[in-house]
Amino acid sequence: MKKLLIALLFPITAFTQNCVHVDTITVSAKVRELGSRDIRFGIQQILEDELSEKYCIADNGSAVSLDVYFFGIPKSTIRVVGIEQTQQITQIKVRIKYLDNKYEGCGESETEVRAVMIELVDNKVPFEKMTVSNALKKAIHEAVTRMPN
Repeated sequence: MKKLLIALLFPITAFTQNCVHVDTITVSAKVRELGSRDIRFGIQQILEDELSEKYCIADNGSAVSLDVYFFGIPKSTIRVVGIEQTQQITQIKVRIKYLDNKYEGCGESETEVRAVMIELVDNKVPFEKMTVSNALKKAIHEAVTRMPN
């Protein structure tokens, strides 16, 4: 009842949404698997898309910064008489800083390779950009859902 009364008396302020803007994107994780590739490309767009579900995006809004602090690629391989199955999981962990609080998220994306009578070059699974993108989206989504409204 109290919220309804406030909404009737102050209709503009009762339904305003917190506004945010993406301030900085950093990658503190050691990403030796990617070589010289910069994974920061596209992260701001992914973060803004996720934030727009909860907040309005405005240049004068509260600053939001993101750090990719973990990047891992655990792998398991099974070989039996010329048949090989390799499974690689790309794991990415992010930390979002908003209003002096930190919110973490973890995302995983799986790549599977099956081979018969061939070997992988240097025993490496071919790297997929979509795998990193999917893991990033999942990690950012998880962190944003933990942020307050």
